[in-house]
Amino acid sequence: MTIALTGHTEGIGKAIYEELDNEVLGFSRSNGYNITNKEDRIKIINESMDCDVFINNAHQGFGQVELLMELFDTWRMENKLIINVGTDSVPAVAWNVVHQQYPIEKASLHSAVDLLQQDKDRKVKLTLLALGHVDTEFNKDYNGPKLSYKNIIDNIEWIANQHNEIKSLVLSPFRSEE
Repeated sequence: MTIALTGHTEGIGKAIYEELDNEVLGFSRSNGYNITNKEDRIKIINESMDCDVFINNAHQGFGQVELLMELFDTWRMENKLIINVGTDSVPAVAWNVVHQQYPIEKASLHSAVDLLQQDKDRKVKLTLLALGHVDTEFNKDYNGPKLSYKNIIDNIEWIANQHNEIKSLVLSPFRSEE
């Protein structure tokens, strides 16, 4: 199985890129692919045509949503899988540290996945992987429970190996009462 991955040089994307045994093509701003640039999105899609799975991980403005829409148009009748990395339902005020528009951009991604899943003639499978707090540099000061990279990678592998479409999977860390 070959995988294309956006945002492969930091955080979750870097962990996926380094950990998966499969052939992974990485696309990030650091190697010349900016998802907010239409020409770069076209290059990403063209260079991913031989891949079986596309992990739409990088977030930058509405570029993640635009990439999904364009990739869907290209892969619509292909027996492939697009995994979109979204967020669990975290209150918008918690994301203001990123920027105020972040929850709007992620809600747009969630809505786009839901809308595209309504296309009954498609062959491509679409999954929304909605993540709660992850043990990243960004969340280093958050004192609550966090998902590990291993949690996320194990679930991505599970999604990719399912015969049926996994429409949505929400992973949120849980703090048990001790």
